[in-house]
Amino acid sequence: RLTCFLTGATKYTDKDNGGMLVWSPYHSIPDAKLDEYIAIAKEKHGYNVEQALGMLFWHKHNIEKSLADLPNFTPFPDEWTVEDKVLFEQAFSFHGKSFHRIQQMLPDKTIASLVKYYYSWKKTRSRTSLMDRQARKLANRNNQGDSDDDVEEAHPMDGNDSDYDPKKEAKKEGNNEQPVQTSKIGLGRREYQSLQHRHHSQRSKCRPPKGMYLTQEDVIAVSCSPNAANTILRQLDMELISLKRQV
Repeated sequence: RLTCFLTGATKYTDKDNGGMLVWSPYHSIPDAKLDEYIAIAKEKHGYNVEQALGMLFWHKHNIEKSLADLPNFTPFPDEWTVEDKVLFEQAFSFHGKSFHRIQQMLPDKTIASLVKYYYSWKKTRSRTSLMDRQARKLANRNNQGDSDDDVEEAHPMDGNDSDYDPKKEAKKEGNNEQPVQTSKIGLGRREYQSLQHRHHSQRSKCRPPKGMYLTQEDVIAVSCSPNAANTILRQLDMELISLKRQV
């Protein structure tokens, strides 16, 4: 844990928060010299910033003693937080394999640590990439929303349900039953009623005018041979002419 206090501003006690102080700034150390010490601890000995500052604080801000004591300890493995992983993925998307530029966004990580994490991340990127996972979630949500819109447009929920039932049709196909007429599949009630109306209207147009009728014998005679139809028509013409003469 990294806890910073300004000298003279507050007084640290264990009763304050129960943590252990690992670093406290010291006015006699120049910033340039402190940065040089941190760089040596990171690059040569694998320490992170918090561990290097903790070693310096342990030796009462004596840089020479801290540098001499760095090889005597093995630092804890470098932990990657969620923020570090997201920053690495963003930096990698910007700079590619330029690890020196990636390090500018992750100054606490060494080049060796970045390279090591890159290869472990590369092997399991499809499962561990946080950015790719979030992108896939957003893409799935968008695709699901589009598909729902398409379904609503194709099958509006206005009470005019289709006569086609997918479950029933699947059962019929599985049992090798007779196929359903394809002309009715996918048509709503309004469309099917309109087709029936058109069909009946055409049928009504084919009916003879009022007062005219067809006998079953004449229909059978007409269907027997084409000459019979002409004969019947001639007989009807003669009857019509005789009726006109009577009038």
